[in-house]
Amino acid sequence: MLKKLSALFAAVLLFTGCTTVDSTQKFNAVDLGNKEEKAVCQTYVEISGYCLFGLPLIVGSAKGDGQFTFFRFNLTNENVVYLLTRAVKAHGATRMINVHVNSTNTPTMFPFLSYCTIQGSGTGVRSKSAAMKQVQQEFAGF
Repeated sequence: MLKKLSALFAAVLLFTGCTTVDSTQKFNAVDLGNKEEKAVCQTYVEISGYCLFGLPLIVGSAKGDGQFTFFRFNLTNENVVYLLTRAVKAHGATRMINVHVNSTNTPTMFPFLSYCTIQGSGTGVRSKSAAMKQVQQEFAGF
């Protein structure tokens, strides 16, 4: 019996909530900025998990990619935007445009258990003046 419960718990952990953060810097020569700004990355964030009667069981964490937590409601706009801004700053962006956040709640095999997700995406841009300042700071020591 203990082996069956352990196997069930391991299977649930495999298919449970997780946080995904993914960015790309390849735009196939399509300019997403304007004359003063250049797009540096397009970033996607997803936090998902299972909720029982709307209360979280296992959901993704706001700490970052691949993280999860138990009994914490992390499926908020604030957490998605936090992860988005952290990821675009890591790519050198000074501003984020075209931000979109979407949440879904899908009932699973039980009517009281649901799979919840919140997804967000945004484009990180950097102004030409910010890029010049960064280059000057990087090469000031030479």
